[in-house]
Amino acid sequence: MKKLLFFVNPRAGQMELRHHLMDMIDVLTAGGYDVTVHPTQSPRDLTELIAREGSSYDLVVCAGGDGTLNEAVSGLMQLENRPALGYIPGGTCNDVATTLGIPRDPVEAARNVISGHPQSIDIGRFGPDRWFTYVAGFGAFTDVAYETPQQEKRVLGRLAYLLKGAKSLGDIRPIPMRMEVNGTVIEDEVLLGLVCSTTSVGGFRASSATMKDVSLDDGLSEVIVAKNITTLQDLNALGTLLVKREFDPSFFYTFQTNHIRFEFPAPVKWTLDGEFGGAVSSVELRNCNKAVEILVP
Repeated sequence: MKKLLFFVNPRAGQMELRHHLMDMIDVLTAGGYDVTVHPTQSPRDLTELIAREGSSYDLVVCAGGDGTLNEAVSGLMQLENRPALGYIPGGTCNDVATTLGIPRDPVEAARNVISGHPQSIDIGRFGPDRWFTYVAGFGAFTDVAYETPQQEKRVLGRLAYLLKGAKSLGDIRPIPMRMEVNGTVIEDEVLLGLVCSTTSVGGFRASSATMKDVSLDDGLSEVIVAKNITTLQDLNALGTLLVKREFDPSFFYTFQTNHIRFEFPAPVKWTLDGEFGGAVSSVELRNCNKAVEILVP
């Protein structure tokens, strides 16, 4: 019988995973797998276990939010022979699941693990030993995901992020930055920087015009850097464009690239897939093309 390592984050999202746990295990077992269940115990617990034991399993499945998926991918990226990854979304935004069309219902997502097909996706590398599945970001609002209390996320869902973001408006400060990308060097003061590869960030989907250029497996990441603004009118315009994922060059620098370097005069906090990624004064980000296979409908 094939071996399956099943991680569940019981604290993710709005508790649906805990309510459907036995149903999910039943679906996976009926699919022909000997299922080992591991409830996540602490940050990086999942990553460390996959890096240590993942190669001995035929399939790794994680159930939780984007942060849980990040931990699974971070473990897989440390393996030479990587098993395929199944994902059962259970967080607040579930941006990767939205892009890949993975069902939000936990039992349907478990069925997708059994009946779906593997699709190779790009993984971002942040510095020498950190990874991200869909977004690395710094600046305005990027700390909302990891600074919003989990209880608020459960009760209010995506509204919790919006409320936290609104409270952060008064804290927006321009960040001096030097960016090297595609042979171009840009030095400027900016509000926000994102390196991503999904059609959904923070639960907001890109416009149809933008989506046609976004792919999870083309070896390229989308770089979106919001320029500094000086008036409330420009702030409103920038916010509207950011939510719509429409990037007017008057307000944004945008690139597609497989490698980018940022430098700052002082350490700047980053988020990786909605989790705190550390504070750095310089960092290189690379696209690892088709590095992980994930099961999709």
